[in-house]
Formats: sequence, structure tokens, C-alpha cells
Amino acid sequence: MLVWLASYPRSGNTLLRQVLKSCFDLNSCAGLEPSLAADHAGPDAFSAYYGAYYFEGDPEQFYLRARSSTDLVLVKTHQQPRDNEKAIYVVRDGRLALKSFVAYQDRYHPGASTPHALLTGDHVYGDWTSHYRAWSKRCGETLTVRFEELVEADTALLTRIAEFLGFTGPIRPWVNPQDELRAQAPEFYGPGSRAWRPDEFWTPDLLRAFYTLHGHLLADLGYALPTEVASTAHPPGSEQESRVLRCAALAARVRELQGVCDERLAEIKQLKQACDERLTAINFITREAEARNKLLNEAANECSRLRARVTELETRVRGE
Repeated sequence: MLVWLASYPRSGNTLLRQVLKSCFDLNSCAGLEPSLAADHAGPDAFSAYYGAYYFEGDPEQFYLRARSSTDLVLVKTHQQPRDNEKAIYVVRDGRLALKSFVAYQDRYHPGASTPHALLTGDHVYGDWTSHYRAWSKRCGETLTVRFEELVEADTALLTRIAEFLGFTGPIRPWVNPQDELRAQAPEFYGPGSRAWRPDEFWTPDLLRAFYTLHGHLLADLGYALPTEVASTAHPPGSEQESRVLRCAALAARVRELQGVCDERLAEIKQLKQACDERLTAINFITREAEARNKLLNEAANECSRLRARVTELETRVRGE
């Protein structure tokens, strides 16, 4: 049984996997995305803390095997949902997640993104709000867990997770190792803030743009009051609001078109594979035909030789 461990980047996915490993002794696949598999999300020395493993071979074949398996297969993802399999979705205050994601991008992929690009969703994983909406509105069973819950991971939360996974084994109490990990690898393990506070990262322009695009979800999740959202976002109908909304719409359209291109590319790859298989079969048949034609030619030559010999013998007999 496949269960996705999903989240917008830097929202607590690794923390969830630490809880699953520490409390349930459950390992999880590090993700089917090539970039994640290549980056080995986090220092390898600490992978034991979250039970990480990397699949072998073709990711699509691994995915199909996981879906049909009778065993529990946990797979990390930051992508949009691709099916209705069960999922645990980790959500975090978008202001904290975005700031952490910007720092992560600056360190591991410098120059690839800007705060405004990530805010508007000009990224392969999209934006914070659309990512959450896509996972929360799909038909599959989804257990939503908040980042701040995972930090403490009390008995009630562990019981919810166990019931959702159908886990019946022993459950160990959660002991958060973040201070130890942060001391050893501060570049990867951030401060893990549970509550947002204004700071120098959030310039007035960036904060207004964020509230304009994501304020409704902030309020829906209880991370901000509706009055705070209304007073901080760009005024409705203003040029600033229109500009931000156009940028987000354009980014969404680009992602949509990229998705279509990816689907077409996948179809092309499948067609190429089918063509390669047909070509292999044709080449095999051609070789077989050539071999049989050679045998036929050899047989025809032998028949000609035998006919000539018979004619020769008949001539001798008539001569005698």
C-alpha cells in the first residue's frame, strides 16, 4: 500500500519522517523526483534519523510496485498529487515555509529562484496555497498534520497517525532530535520556528504580496486573523494587487503548459519505446528471414547441383 508523505517544501516533511522512524520504526522512500534522489535531501550521515532509502531502477516501476504492494510503502513528495492513494500532508505557516525555502534554494540551488518567484508559484512545486488546496481537495484519504504538532508529537498525534496507517505495532514516545541535528548541520536544519514573527526577510512589499495571494489560506488555517490579512494585503482593485495577481496567474499558466509538455514528452517516450521494441522485432525477423533465405539459396544450389548430376548420369546411361 502506497502512502504519500506530502508537503510544500520546508514545511516539516523530514520531521514527519523522523517521527515515523523514531516512534514507529517505519522507513520511507526519499522521493520519486529525480532532483530529490540526486540531492539526497539532507546529509547522508543523518538519514538514519528519518529512515531514508532510495529506490533502485525506474521510478515509474517503483511507483507501480508500491501501489500494488500489500506492504506499507511510504514515499516522500513535494509534487502535486498524481493519484488518490492515501497521504499524510504536513502544513506549516506559509510565511515560515517560504522563508525557509528561499534559504534552502539560495544554499543548494543559488540563482534558481527569487522570493517573489517562489511566492507567486514560479517553481516546479508551485505556490504554497495551490499546493495545499490540491492535496486537501483531492478524493483520496488525507491526514493533515501541522508542523507545530510534529515538533511535540504527543500521544494523541501518534495515535492518529497509527490509526490512519493501520499500524498495530509498538509506538515509542517521541524525543525530538532537532537541537542535536541543528548543531551538527545548521545549513540544512533550520531553527524550526513554530510561530511567525516579522523580520528583515519580510519587506513590506514582499509581505503585502504574500497576504494578497495567500492571506485567505493563512486565515483559514488560523495562522493570521482576517483583519490582519485585509489590512496587510494590497488594496482590492489597486494596481499593485492586479500586478501580483497577474504574475501568479502567469506562473500558474506556465506550470499548466509545462504539465502538458511533460505529458506529451512522456507519451513520446512511450511511443519511442514501442517503436524501439517494434524495430528490435523487425530486425530479429529480418535476420531470421535472411538466414532462411540463405538456407533456401543453399538448398536451391544443392538442387541445381543434383539436377545437373542426374542429367549427367542419364546422358551416360543413354550413351551406353
